[in-house]
Amino acid sequence: MYYDLTRGSISKSLFFFALPMMAGNLLQQFYNIADTLIVGRVLGKNALAAVGSVYTLMTFLTSVFLGLSMEKTP
Repeated sequence: MYYDLTRGSISKSLFFFALPMMAGNLLQQFYNIADTLIVGRVLGKNALAAVGSVYTLMTFLTSVFLGLSMEKTP
């Protein structure tokens, strides 16, 4: 699909450009919520603390790789 970002509304173009990244971040957040619930109930508070301490790093890395993998149209 070809979408010309140089024509039309700037806010609409920015929204459609950022939509895949926002969707990826939202899915990552859902994964982290499920991970927190499972680890907290099954493995205990020490394991939950370990998961919580890695959350920021995982969010950063996921955002960087999603940003790098966005398709550039010619």
